[in-house]
Amino acid sequence: MQQRPISVTIFGILNIGFGFFDLFITLFSMFVVPRMNMAAPLLIQMNDNPWTRITMPLDGIAAVALSAAGIGLLLSQNWARIVSIIDGIYSILSCVVGGIVTLNSGTSGIMIIVSLIATVGSLVYPILLIIFMTRPKVAAAFGPAQPVV
Repeated sequence: MQQRPISVTIFGILNIGFGFFDLFITLFSMFVVPRMNMAAPLLIQMNDNPWTRITMPLDGIAAVALSAAGIGLLLSQNWARIVSIIDGIYSILSCVVGGIVTLNSGTSGIMIIVSLIATVGSLVYPILLIIFMTRPKVAAAFGPAQPVV
């Protein structure tokens, strides 16, 4: 195994941070927000969206997987690189489909703007994660050690 590139260390730390943050947000959205006295129309629209109810448990699982992949990246485990790529693909698909569902659900103007900003902003990290985890130098660092000639 080659020396771990600095980008792997950075993405390992970011995966752990984003994973725990996503897990917190998911658990908060699932258990705290429904019990709040919601006078804000934006929160009511977000909570009543069927897409949100479907994806919340999946997002929780993805958050745990992302955190585990972050730890695995710091330990130079190839499975962590693969899980990071899969999580990036899931995040992109979830983001795009979620944005389309929200736009087509007849929501108010402010919800459309918030949805577009959230969709575009949420695509940055998974795209960068996939790009870096599929780079030849990174893949080689997780592969078998090359014999010294």
